[in-house]
Amino acid sequence: MIDIEIIPSKSYAHRALISAALSDRPCKVICDLASDDIEATRACTAAMKDGAEVMECGESGSTLRFMLPVLGALGQKGSFRTKGRLGQRPLSPLYEELSAHGCRLSPKGETPVTIDGQLTPGDFTIPGNVSSQFITGLLLSLPILDGDSRITIEGPLESSAYVDITMDVVKQFGIRVQHDRNAYLVPGNQKYRGPREYQVEGDWSAAAFWLAAGAIGREPVRINGLNMESCQGDRQIVDIMKKFGADIRVEDGSLTACPSRLTGTVVDVSGVPDLTPAIALAASVADGRTDITGAGRLRLKESDRLVSISETLRRLGANVIELSEGLVIKGSGGKPLSGGIVDSFGDHRIVMMAAAAALASEEKVEINGKGAVSKSYPGFFDEMAKWR
Repeated sequence: MIDIEIIPSKSYAHRALISAALSDRPCKVICDLASDDIEATRACTAAMKDGAEVMECGESGSTLRFMLPVLGALGQKGSFRTKGRLGQRPLSPLYEELSAHGCRLSPKGETPVTIDGQLTPGDFTIPGNVSSQFITGLLLSLPILDGDSRITIEGPLESSAYVDITMDVVKQFGIRVQHDRNAYLVPGNQKYRGPREYQVEGDWSAAAFWLAAGAIGREPVRINGLNMESCQGDRQIVDIMKKFGADIRVEDGSLTACPSRLTGTVVDVSGVPDLTPAIALAASVADGRTDITGAGRLRLKESDRLVSISETLRRLGANVIELSEGLVIKGSGGKPLSGGIVDSFGDHRIVMMAAAAALASEEKVEINGKGAVSKSYPGFFDEMAKWR
């Protein structure tokens, strides 16, 4: 049995750190993880409180998309420096909405991204199929404005669970938001008031790789520290792995994945895009065909993940077909992958997928650029060493 103490949730940490920075009394955010993304938000909130204009976002899309409207709400000038593909990832329609409500931003597509001026309350419109991070950025910032606001969502809201996380966090900081069908009604003139301490819950996105590792490997994996009632949408990995036929057990607050014979299935990842690498790995050794659908937004991540997932798994011996918005994977029927040398594509989740694939491979798996994992999980390979 391999025991894993799961890391804190990156999604909860970003939101808690910003809420604590806006709080009218000290709030200690307990998050024992120094991942690059979380440290980017720590650094930006510290710079915000000190009145500094230069903000280092690294490759963290959450940091940039959350902090831009927050600085606008505070009327502070800021210049956000980015790394990797972050400068190429979309800011529309958040860019246009901020511009229409009192903010001045640098030309679209230009880095660093600068903001100046005072965000004003009112009506905001965001399509539901672009990025839930835009909605979260507005939900974090609009409560402190001097008037009421409304965020209208056009079309179905994909990744709605991430907005649920935001609602959960701001509620714990005393902020009221009303969700009314396709809109969020945000009263103005509110104050953030956090608890003295805020404990960040465990990360289901990271847990997905360990569940896949337990199902495809030779040893059971037990994961400790997860909230079984979490708002995190990636908690769906349990049901998805069970749909593959994986033996998943909940015992005394822990989650255990046992070696299993998996069967291909159909998975719509439109609401849980970050689970796709772990799902694709499980599919690659399952019996029969797996169709992964609703994955178009993966092309806008740290890598084009439909490309990086398919190329990585193919190099390891899997049968993967890349589609415009999904993947078709014909599993090996329980036979091991071949192993080999792969590239990280500079993407933390590709590193974790490839490393977990080694547990179901005949030969070693070598990953060029495996340091990319520090974006979200710097201690990942310390945990992987437990399999030796």
